[in-house]
Amino acid sequence: MRFGLDYAGGRPGGAAIRAAGYDFVVRYLTPGGPSLPGKQLTPEEADDLRAHGISIVSNWETTATRMLDGYAAGVVDARAGLAQVLRCGGRRDRPIYFSADFDATPQDQLRIDDYLNGAASVLGGANVGIYGGYWSVSRALDAGSAVWAWQTVAWSGTNVETRRNIFQTGRQVLVGGVVCDVNEAETVDFGQWDFVQEEPDVTPEQDAVLRDIQIQLRGPGLAGWPQLGTDAEGRNRTLVDGLAAALNRIDALEADTSALRTQVGELRTEISELEATTAELVEEVERLDGRHWPWPLSLIEGPAEFVGAQLNRLESLLPDLPGLPGRDEADQRAASENGG
Repeated sequence: MRFGLDYAGGRPGGAAIRAAGYDFVVRYLTPGGPSLPGKQLTPEEADDLRAHGISIVSNWETTATRMLDGYAAGVVDARAGLAQVLRCGGRRDRPIYFSADFDATPQDQLRIDDYLNGAASVLGGANVGIYGGYWSVSRALDAGSAVWAWQTVAWSGTNVETRRNIFQTGRQVLVGGVVCDVNEAETVDFGQWDFVQEEPDVTPEQDAVLRDIQIQLRGPGLAGWPQLGTDAEGRNRTLVDGLAAALNRIDALEADTSALRTQVGELRTEISELEATTAELVEEVERLDGRHWPWPLSLIEGPAEFVGAQLNRLESLLPDLPGLPGRDEADQRAASENGG
């Protein structure tokens, strides 16, 4: 949004306007007479404004109710207004706002529209604007007698004409010793002389693709995607928000992974030590393989061998002992074999 001034009681000068933080003015094309000698825009003032980067917008107002004079008055005023614009270095294809500076009724609107239609016959309908309260501005836009709107807070109540280009806020400031009304430009092109329509950088097809990408990134109606959850303020996350949340989660996981890596490293060290111990055990088993038993069985290897040897000796003596089971049968077989 850009901020500007309109004034009739003097000429603050481009430097003062710029220093006060404003970058456009709406200036009268009509003389103010002895009471308002600084009302009308002059070529010198226009040059000074341009030199300080101040945009200029045109307005025509002689008396508050001049528009009630109808079609012929509109023709006369448009011709005079255009001549002054060109005299001050302005352009023929820029609008002039004509003032209905009173609380117009619906009956007044008929003559206001006639006046604007008279101005359109000179300027072309595309270059006709209206200044006034909500109702006169809205009715003119509805009727097509004006296509540019400068709404004042006066006679508007709380009504806002959404099609307006400029809004006169009702606030006043002192700039360069001159009392000025404060205005807000609500469209990029609000009728300023130095506006340049830029050529589109993309084709309609490319624009459609870009819009689709924008929707994909920011969700339907650019209101985010419910599927991605909500942010701290309860709004649906966009794709960018979702990606940011995912990256934050990855950072947290990386921190956890770092700790896990440390634990894995410690475990690998323990495994290496265990592998070395196992290798030593394998070597010991291989050394003891054969008649030697591995530890801890080797602790009883000696006693076990002794017990085994005694058992073997006992078994060798068993056939010589009389009265043992099977001993009589063995003696009979032996006597028979010897012929006895």
